Amino acid sequence: SLARLRRRHLALGMAPPPVVVATAEAVAPAASPGGVPARTAALFRKYDADGSGGLSFAEIEKALCEDFPSMPAYAREHLPVAFKQYAEGETLSLPGFMKMHAAFLFRNFDVDANGVLDLAEAEAALTWFANGSPTQIAVPPSPGGAAAEGSGEQQVSKRWFWEMYKAMM
Repeated sequence: SLARLRRRHLALGMAPPPVVVATAEAVAPAASPGGVPARTAALFRKYDADGSGGLSFAEIEKALCEDFPSMPAYAREHLPVAFKQYAEGETLSLPGFMKMHAAFLFRNFDVDANGVLDLAEAEAALTWFANGSPTQIAVPPSPGGAAAEGSGEQQVSKRWFWEMYKAMM
């Protein structure tokens, strides 16, 4: 088992083996303008109901509620706060949307609302983001870094989730 392998590595003074959460395919810069994943750009266009090139709060709230009908209350309550944080005035640009969307996915899939994603939560979020395609990304164990140590279970921090989000196709 992974736990046994981990204990063996630790007993031998070796770094624990990485845990696979999801895979990502690197996207060539030409396919991803400005370092924005193609899926993010596609969602931005989908959510931009009026075609203005920016997202209003009403547009993003409606779209996210349609995409996530079972959105937890704490994720829904945070939408106005996140919009204000990432918007430029009354609209979200594509780069602002990318940051807000990653933060939203993190919060939405953090089922137990503990501020970190366990591996199943991270995999569910990235699978949704990959449009249902199974995903795998190696999460190296490191205290306070990519995978925080808690009750012996690895967890994905917001910082590491952001890195995985940016790497997705």
